[in-house]
This record gives sequence, C-alpha cells and structure tokens, in this order.
Amino acid sequence: MASLLAWTRIVSRLNSSVSKPLHNIACAATISQSCSPAQRTLATLSRASFHKQAVLSPTHTILRVSYQQRLNSTSAAAAPAPAADTTTPSTTTPELKIHNPQYDEAGKELTVIITDNAVKQLKRIAINEKNPLQALRITVDSGGCHGYQYLLDLTDTVNEDDVVFEKDGARVVLDTITLPMVSGSRIDYIEELIGSAFKVLANPHAAHSCGCDTSFEIKI
Repeated sequence: MASLLAWTRIVSRLNSSVSKPLHNIACAATISQSCSPAQRTLATLSRASFHKQAVLSPTHTILRVSYQQRLNSTSAAAAPAPAADTTTPSTTTPELKIHNPQYDEAGKELTVIITDNAVKQLKRIAINEKNPLQALRITVDSGGCHGYQYLLDLTDTVNEDDVVFEKDGARVVLDTITLPMVSGSRIDYIEELIGSAFKVLANPHAAHSCGCDTSFEIKI
C-alpha cells in the first residue's frame, strides 16, 4: 500500500513537470534516493524531457530570429536603388556649351546669347574658309564716342584663359576681362543695305550706346 502511494505521488509530480519543471527536478532528485529502479528511471526520463525543452527552446528562438533577419536582408536587397542624378550642368545645355565658364561675385554664371543668324553666318564663314575652327572673337577696348568700344574679329586661335561659347558648331570667344562687361548681351548678325556685320546688342551693362552700336558707356 505504501509503495502504491509512493507511485501515485511520482506520477502526480511527473504530470506537473511541464508547468513546474524546476520543482520537478528537485523532486526527482529526492525520489531517486528512496524509490525503486523503475521509479528512478521514470524520474530520470522526466529530467531528460525537461533538459530537452530547456535546450531546444533557445535554439528555436535563435532559428526564428535568424530567419527573420534573412527576410529583412532579402527585402533590403530587393529594394530598388535610388535613381542616379542626371541633372545637366549649367555650363552645358542642348543649345549652348560653355568652355571655361566664369561667374560673378554672386555666383551667377556669365553668359551671352547667340542668335540663329549669327550661328548661320559663322558656319557659312567656316565652310567658305575651309576652317572648322573659325570663331568670332569679341573684345572691349577703350575708345569710341562713349568711352568703350566693341572689337569683333574672326580667329581660329583660343588662348588658355579664353571663354568659348559654342552653339550648333558656331563659336564665340571672349577673354575673362571682356566677358563681365558684355555678359547678358545678344550676339547677332545684322544684314542692312549699308552693310552686314556682327554686333553686340542689348548689353545690360551699357548705360548709353551710339547709333551704330559699336561704342557704349558702362553703368556705374
């Protein structure tokens, strides 16, 4: 009868091993000293089941975390890369290219406007002269009735510090001293009964100009 009661207590303790595993180990250690070999074996199996749960549970957690990390890595790799910046530099536009660009004190780029008539005439001259490097050089010099005058010549020479404006194969060359004095102007080719010529028109830096558009006074 005592053996049956002991056996019942062992089974009861084993049934509660899942909810109270630490208590089960202590009980199994105590029982192993006073119970039969079969009872000690059953207690040992209970301890083994507990250790198996204790060892596998962290492993399952690690596997779940590792799997989630792989999912996150895959999602990051599959994300589309940001589009590359393809903004066109200010010194190059579909119509006008500027070599050796210059800027004013405010950081604004100095440029000129080349009309289609000027482009056509410069290309015509280059074909007639059989010189694709032919360009129009514009220089500002002291003189004329208003203090300064435009000098326009054809050239195929470009100095190291020159600024070259190129439009559709036609080129206009200015030095770094002249450019700030004519920046924003329109370079045109005017055909008149009295003659045809390249001219610098609508110069925003000119306070006054003569009727022939060759001499001007600089704004102060």
